[in-house]
Amino acid sequence: MSRFFKPYGYAWVTLGFFGISIVGHWIFGWYAYVDDQLAHGAAVDGSGYVIEMMRDTLENWQSEFLQLLWQVGGL
Repeated sequence: MSRFFKPYGYAWVTLGFFGISIVGHWIFGWYAYVDDQLAHGAAVDGSGYVIEMMRDTLENWQSEFLQLLWQVGGL
């Protein structure tokens, strides 16, 4: 079993950090979404939240991956 985990230890740690960060992003995004909706007197809608969070997540990934690809390609 350790033959599988040890060679890929860095990948497992990275995957763990990714999982924690994406879950935290969506949890805290929910609180921000609810506060924003209540501040504007609008109803809290789950589908609106999912659309907003997918947009925010993909915008962030797009900017990060484009930057990374540019740096790797340039080096």
